[in-house]
Amino acid sequence: MRLLCDLGNTRIKWAWAEGVVLSGFGSGDYSGADAYSAGLAGPVRPTMIAAISVAPHRNEAFARFCEERWAMAPRWYQSARAGFGVASLYEPPASLGVDRFAAQVGARARFPRAAVCVVDCGTAITIDAVDGDGVFQGGAILPGLSAAAEALRAIAPRLTASAQDRLYGAYGRTTQDAVAGGLLLGAAGAIERLFRDQRAVLGHDARLILTGGDAARLIPYLTTPCEHYAHLILEGLAVMAS
Repeated sequence: MRLLCDLGNTRIKWAWAEGVVLSGFGSGDYSGADAYSAGLAGPVRPTMIAAISVAPHRNEAFARFCEERWAMAPRWYQSARAGFGVASLYEPPASLGVDRFAAQVGARARFPRAAVCVVDCGTAITIDAVDGDGVFQGGAILPGLSAAAEALRAIAPRLTASAQDRLYGAYGRTTQDAVAGGLLLGAAGAIERLFRDQRAVLGHDARLILTGGDAARLIPYLTTPCEHYAHLILEGLAVMAS
């Protein structure tokens, strides 16, 4: 089986792949030497290790772990001008975050002839438009929920968001609820506005697809029908590595 790894800004995510069928999903942070190694170092030796990274300063430690555990180097994948069903208009193509490229590949694999707006809700929220011919028309980037909350708190320490796991509205009656509601409703509103604008190019049949760690938190705030695929980036990496 192949081991697929996505090294993000704050977490590493992985899955095991037999063809394009994925299983054994896991994730970990970078808080210490053993933060993710226990989850990855299972009894199975991978036939190959396919990896993407938007955190290049993490790559050396990850490659060292792979060498020590399996005597195997990871194969790193990058964004491309064209490949795996996607043709990119981004300039230069290699500057597109490979996680965004992999998510687009995953969406195209699921919906080969459909126009899609792929929203990855992670450290940053990216909203990317891929038309029915597989052409990536471009996208937008805004701060993710945690990044926005931390930036606000750094400037105004009293403006902290409530950490309670519940729905928030537009009428927060504590500062914490007001900040949480503003962050969640603001992000959802930005996604819907950008999707509306992108449909002018993609067509009104375009699908709104969400992935990433905060997707489940944001979906209840969206009024536009959407689809949620939690592991879309790893699905795309499986296609790239097949």
